[in-house]
Amino acid sequence: MRRLATLTTVILLLLTVLAPVARPAATDASWARPGFATGSAASGVLNAVPTVACGAASGLIAVSIPITWAAPPTGGNAVAPTGYRVDYSGTAGSGTQNVTTTSASIPGSVLAVAGSMTVTVTATYGNWVSPVSLQTRTITAVLSVLVVVAWTCA
Repeated sequence: MRRLATLTTVILLLLTVLAPVARPAATDASWARPGFATGSAASGVLNAVPTVACGAASGLIAVSIPITWAAPPTGGNAVAPTGYRVDYSGTAGSGTQNVTTTSASIPGSVLAVAGSMTVTVTATYGNWVSPVSLQTRTITAVLSVLVVVAWTCA
């Protein structure tokens, strides 16, 4: 039995030594980079509108309500706005205007009922929107015989 085990081991060793060894096959792998591109990135901030003012203290309902504001500060990494969004809402009415200058006129006809509305301005740059203006203004409808006839702005 021992001889059989020894003989089997010798045969296996001979087969291993004498067997052809597989060699790696040659390959044609390669890649090319015909060109490259460079780029850069920058960051910025869109500051809030610092001041909002009434263009007039009061007026008749037929007259638009003028609103003006100062452009937000730029410099450093602050970008200059490309537009502004004026939002007004409250018990007297609501709406939104998009403008590219630092003024807007809210139609007096927006004042539907007695009450008031708050006006805020946000700066825009592309699809960026700044924080709400640091100041707001309140427009109040003035009644005479249950009809809105005038407005005040403070």
